[in-house]
Amino acid sequence: MKLSSKTEYAILALLELGQRYGKGFVLSRDIASCRDIPESFIERILLTLRNGGVIVSVRGANGGHCLAKDPSKISVREIIEMFEGSLAPIDCVNERISSLSACCSVEASCVLKDLWQKMYDAMLASIVDITIKDLITQERTQKEGAMYNI
Repeated sequence: MKLSSKTEYAILALLELGQRYGKGFVLSRDIASCRDIPESFIERILLTLRNGGVIVSVRGANGGHCLAKDPSKISVREIIEMFEGSLAPIDCVNERISSLSACCSVEASCVLKDLWQKMYDAMLASIVDITIKDLITQERTQKEGAMYNI
C-alpha cells in the first residue's frame, strides 16, 4: 500500500502542532515552513483535519491552528484513514462493508481472502496503538541521539 503525500504531510503537520500543544495557535505558513510542507497543500490538509475534528482553527490576528485534543488521543490509523479511506487491501476484508456478497462473486471458492486478511491484520497491528504523541517522543529521541553523535 502506498500512502499519498497528503497523508504524510498531514502527519507532519500534526507532529508540529503536537510539539506546540497547549502553547496557542500556530499559523499555516509556520507549520508548512517548519515541516517543509508545500504551502499549496497545507490549507487543504488543515481543512480536512479540521473537518475531521482533529484540529481547531481560528481566523484573525491571534488565530491559527491547534490540536483539538491531546496528541496521545490522535491515532496514526485515524489520520491515515481520514486521508486514504479504508486500509483494507481488498473489499472482502474491509470491515466497513457489511455485505460480502455485494463485493465478491467467488467468495466461497476464493483462496486469496486469507492472504489479504493476514496482510490487513498485520498492517493494522503495526499502527493500531501508535499515536501522534508516540511519534513526537520518537522524533525527540532521534534528535537528541543525533546531537550526541556529533
